Amino acid sequence: MFETLSALQPENAEHIEAQLQQGRFAQVNLFSGPAYSLRMSFALECIRVLECQGNGTLWCPCQSCTSWRTLSMENLVIVSRRDHRSIIESAIEAWERLGTDERRYHLIRAIRILLLAYHPQLATLAEAAALNDLLTQVDGQDGQEQGQRSKMAKDLRQGLRRLLAEAKKNPTITIAQVRSIAEWVSRSSVGSDRRYIIIEAMEETNMAARNALLKLLEEPPEGVYFFLISEHPNRIMQTILSRSRHTRFGSLTKEAVARYLQSWYPDKTYPSLGSYFLEHGGLDLRALAQAADTIKDSIIRSDAVSSVDLATILASIDAMDGYEHFLHLLVEGLASAQRLGELDTLRASVLMRSIAQSYFEGELYNQDVRMMGQGLYYTLLEVR
Repeated sequence: MFETLSALQPENAEHIEAQLQQGRFAQVNLFSGPAYSLRMSFALECIRVLECQGNGTLWCPCQSCTSWRTLSMENLVIVSRRDHRSIIESAIEAWERLGTDERRYHLIRAIRILLLAYHPQLATLAEAAALNDLLTQVDGQDGQEQGQRSKMAKDLRQGLRRLLAEAKKNPTITIAQVRSIAEWVSRSSVGSDRRYIIIEAMEETNMAARNALLKLLEEPPEGVYFFLISEHPNRIMQTILSRSRHTRFGSLTKEAVARYLQSWYPDKTYPSLGSYFLEHGGLDLRALAQAADTIKDSIIRSDAVSSVDLATILASIDAMDGYEHFLHLLVEGLASAQRLGELDTLRASVLMRSIAQSYFEGELYNQDVRMMGQGLYYTLLEVR
């Protein structure tokens, strides 16, 4: 168990594996840490081991491990908040290029993590059912020619469009989903006696969803396991933290990143997993960094760029669907300027709150990126 992950996050792998082997594994686990630190991968591996009917090794041929490889499990729900587009697009690109079983399974799991928010217990969406059918075809096609893979990759991209748009509208789990999960876990089980719920971005839940979830976590039904994933555990209410076994994940080392990507791009290095997924998800990271620097410097100096230059910058960001990452880089740049004394603390705080609020409202009301970016820019220029 944890054969692959132990080489990437060795301390956490050893710690969790000991809990599983000794029968001390908690029903409610909180995995916290930065994005791309393999928190979801660890949660899924824990589930595989708990479900395994064989010896627990990664390529165990038992029925439950076979189902796990494609996440075609009826007893698993995932409500995730992540950069699905970049992660899935990079997985499609790698499978289309390499065509190996490893890349095929990785692709199917990447898409099913998105689809499991449409578990029959939580919601239904026609596109989700159609995409599941496509994944079944991908799973059943060993050793395809590249032309066949390219055609299926095109179909997958087409089928993902609405689902990816829907995913951006839902920051995390809703009160309705919590209630549906509560009803689901209270029923008598079918097949496996265990059920698994993975909830990502716990810190983004509203008060109603948190309180409803707390009731479930206080006394989880026997055989029900919760995995809470968070980048900012300090924002999670204390009553939920006190009912969770907390495992902290650090960023992967450069050596671990290289090892993780060895079978994807053995001749190229990346500073982080995030940079790999974003680049192969279609983002021009250098152009986004230059855009963020231009806007940051303009805001700090209170010296507006021309309307033509602003429109060009926003059009470029919109074309690559890079607005979220652009804002992330902008916030990082402002925070760095504050640390260097180029920006006073109060102004930096107001600027970053304005960026967060603008992005939340833009996603909530599905605003046009160019209009949203223009409005945010002139708002930030007025902050003194």
